[in-house]
Amino acid sequence: MSLAIRFHEATKYAPDTIGSHPGLDWERQPRAYKEYHGDSGVDLAPLLPLDPNPFTGGPPEPIAFATGRSLAAISRWIYFAYGVTAIVRQPGGSQMLRAAPSAGGLYPAEMYLVVRDWPGIEPGLYGYDPRRHRLALLDDGPGVASALTQAAYGDAAVAAAPVLVVVTGVFERSRWRYQERAYRRILLDSGHLIGNAGLAAHALGLRMHATAAFCDEGVERALRLDDAEEGALAILALNLPGPLERPSWTALPSPAVEDAQEPSLAGLHRASRLPARRPHLVARGEEDSIALETAHGWAAGDRLAGPGCAGPAPWSGEVLATMLRRRSCRRFSGNAIPRDVLARILAASYLPERIGLGDQPGFDRTRLSTFIAVIAIDGVEPGVYYLAPHQLELRAVRLGDPRESARFIALGQDLGGDAAAVVFHTADLAGCVRDLGDRAYRYLHLDAGQIGQRLNLAAVGEGAGASGIGGFFDDHTADLLGIPRDQAVVYITVIGAPATA
Repeated sequence: MSLAIRFHEATKYAPDTIGSHPGLDWERQPRAYKEYHGDSGVDLAPLLPLDPNPFTGGPPEPIAFATGRSLAAISRWIYFAYGVTAIVRQPGGSQMLRAAPSAGGLYPAEMYLVVRDWPGIEPGLYGYDPRRHRLALLDDGPGVASALTQAAYGDAAVAAAPVLVVVTGVFERSRWRYQERAYRRILLDSGHLIGNAGLAAHALGLRMHATAAFCDEGVERALRLDDAEEGALAILALNLPGPLERPSWTALPSPAVEDAQEPSLAGLHRASRLPARRPHLVARGEEDSIALETAHGWAAGDRLAGPGCAGPAPWSGEVLATMLRRRSCRRFSGNAIPRDVLARILAASYLPERIGLGDQPGFDRTRLSTFIAVIAIDGVEPGVYYLAPHQLELRAVRLGDPRESARFIALGQDLGGDAAAVVFHTADLAGCVRDLGDRAYRYLHLDAGQIGQRLNLAAVGEGAGASGIGGFFDDHTADLLGIPRDQAVVYITVIGAPATA
């Protein structure tokens, strides 16, 4: 059995073991950001379109100077991907809330900007300082960009990009709270960030290519990372609009490790590394796309997409403003939401290019299956459905009110039972590992995080609420969905009408 499969089994939550956590040592909680000292770098704060600007206290920069190849565009791209959008004052300190959600507010992801050629920024490697919204210079010159291109096996989109971002995960930030299961949270949280970055790039008149196919050691060496503490998860290539450069790739196979080591976060991350020489590309594309529609044999059912999904989504012209307003919903009213609203939320998540949100990146989305527990959607009978994503068609698994089951599997949270709909992402983990090795675990969770973030934003844009749930009873969730327990439940997103009081 591969390490990825054994890791997933070992990190499942179950009712009889959920209370075995040893407790949190608050004195040892890691900081949710890196500290950069010195003045070398680029101040991005004055270029934000916020009134008042929380970093400078001054007026906002005009929007007209933000799009295309400008320093303002870089400032806004980074900010709306992962910047500080609010500060919550708490006893003993303050918590920074970021544009992308994070389990427990731990924010394990880091962003490093690598510049080849962009107005207002000298070539080099920069760390992103969210507290001041600035770039701290770590290494000057074009060498890091060249090293990343080599590490990405000559990916043409990476080679052509004037700006790159490397997304990394700082393991202990999440492991401190979630132990070994933290790896799931780190990948999902990084997927949230990448989802934001893709939508923001399109809104700013830019184009983003994302890849998780690279030689880990090459990226770590270029960024001088300590691989025991921090791992590279994705490279984001930013360019002007146009066709994607070829050849490029987003997911390549790693070896599947068959050994007896105890499954752990660090062990799985090491086992899923890619070598210096590019592995052979796994090309299934169209075949996978068709398979995704027919993955489960339930009879064709209710097509959600109708006139309400034609043309741009109501919020497609206000993507950046929606990112500012997004917060994870903490309580639902239990009221129903309209069928057309659910259809548009799902369209934004699975068919963004059709509703004005651009062609959004993914690593290997064809590996994920989607189920929806319908609790209170006007015009849709309560029950559990499989979603054929390209048709936005619900295919009944079982009918009947799933409210109490949804509450139970979400570790008893009322968010599960009071939601209008619960969206589940699952995968045939054994099949994924067979084709892509242990690295499949990264791709699945990064992709689920991106889709989950679009669900979040679309719900807010439609006047509803949403929240991602990374903690759930894995086997009971599989039972609810009617899938074998050896399939992986990757992520859950609850959607509903927010409580007003």
